[in-house]
Amino acid sequence: MSSFVPTLTLITALKTVLEAIPLPGGADGEKLFERVDFHENKKLKEALTDLIIVKQRVCIIVPGGDGYTNVKEARTIRSVRHSTLDLLIADRSWTKGGYDALVGGPKNVGILAMKDLVVNTLADNPQLATGDPLTPLPWVVLQPEQGAEITIADAVAKDTPGRECWVQGYSTPAGQRVLTPTRAWTE
Repeated sequence: MSSFVPTLTLITALKTVLEAIPLPGGADGEKLFERVDFHENKKLKEALTDLIIVKQRVCIIVPGGDGYTNVKEARTIRSVRHSTLDLLIADRSWTKGGYDALVGGPKNVGILAMKDLVVNTLADNPQLATGDPLTPLPWVVLQPEQGAEITIADAVAKDTPGRECWVQGYSTPAGQRVLTPTRAWTE
């Protein structure tokens, strides 16, 4: 019998994959993200504030929600879950070097390069790498959706440009169940 993939299982496996992405040109063993965390809602500014992330390359996983496609099949209903999530990606630069935070510089990877690394890693890694934590999850195929640059301003330092971030949306099938009515269909 098939089942729905628990959301916590999905995002925990995704966190493990994101934590393992190497930093291009970095020291041996250095990772792209210095911190990968979860946040419970889509208030992205609040997520950065809550986690007190100022000078780190960071990725915050924000679960979005679930949708279900239900199809009647004979005397049962097949229900397929589709889950969504957003990744909030930020480079080290906060109040200075906003341009470097976007495109890269001497001390920055740049959020455009970071999101490309993430999108390519998630496209290549989950179904191909042995030992990848996403591989054993039935149905899970992370599909990139819309992404966009955002700037999160610091409420205290109103004269600063804020922090450059990239929000990348994903969706994935997340399992299925066959539902059986408690009593016979009447047609």
